Amino acid sequence: MTCGARRASPARGERAAAAAAAAPWEKVLWRQQPYSDNYVDASFLSQLRTNATAEFPRFATIALSSLAIVQQVSAVALFAALFVHVYVGTLRAATLVTTSLGVTVVLGCLGLPGRASVHQPSLLLSLPSLAVLGLTLHALTPVLRTLSEATTSDSIWAFSAVLFGGHLALADYSMQPTAPLLLSSTLSLNLAMCASVVLSSRLAGDGEVFALLLTALQLFAIFPLLRQRVYLTFGWMRRAGAGIPRAVVPLTAVLVGASGVALYPLNRFVALVLLPGALLFFTVLCPWWMRRAQRWKHELRGPWDEAVLAPAIRGGAARR
Repeated sequence: MTCGARRASPARGERAAAAAAAAPWEKVLWRQQPYSDNYVDASFLSQLRTNATAEFPRFATIALSSLAIVQQVSAVALFAALFVHVYVGTLRAATLVTTSLGVTVVLGCLGLPGRASVHQPSLLLSLPSLAVLGLTLHALTPVLRTLSEATTSDSIWAFSAVLFGGHLALADYSMQPTAPLLLSSTLSLNLAMCASVVLSSRLAGDGEVFALLLTALQLFAIFPLLRQRVYLTFGWMRRAGAGIPRAVVPLTAVLVGASGVALYPLNRFVALVLLPGALLFFTVLCPWWMRRAQRWKHELRGPWDEAVLAPAIRGGAARR
């Protein structure tokens, strides 16, 4: 019996090989096939697609998208320069308040034709809240001025630099006016206002503290809202790619110019070398680096990927 069983084994192997040759392999799991579970034939990679849905943006699109970072860096540099001017006495508090309010009114007038959205309420509805916030800020000025009397100036400079660094890291650089409000953007605003409070506590008078904090409120809280309305008013570029507003270039030029003019009397090296070098790094070197890195992008897609729902099916599933 043992010898017979041993003689039958080659026969069963030959029958399995013959059945395998007669039945072609299919890429299904619900049918019993005379193949091992990890078997694939030569047609497995016939439907391989490389970079089928990958997008390769142009250099101009990446460079224009980086202008949002340039605006944020310029705003921080402008506020730091204004603080130094008020601190050393070369800028009066009344002049700072008048100029900042004038710029805010001009931006508000430019953004009036823009349509309000769910995430951007009407400016008229926001005026009472802004007025209450300004009065509250004025009432808290004496307390904020004496906030860091027991702290050395070196610690204040370092702490404010760390706070502004966190503000830049968590800022929302999206140029879409209808984008939902993110938690990171709220944290970024809080860090910027904390840094402004810390710096303003080194000033001598209540008027200077109020002027600097009011400027910080307009620069870091009100200006982003007005900027989105200006983007809505002037529309979007067509050749540069989707999501690039037309007003991003003039607004960036105004911010960069204002920060450079404010920094020039304080330190010419920072105004003429350091700040332009940092901005060129963001607008030229980083986009060029990212564009060259697209050469190593390889997106592999094939029938082994998970199923992608059609738009109609996806919308019906979302409603359920």
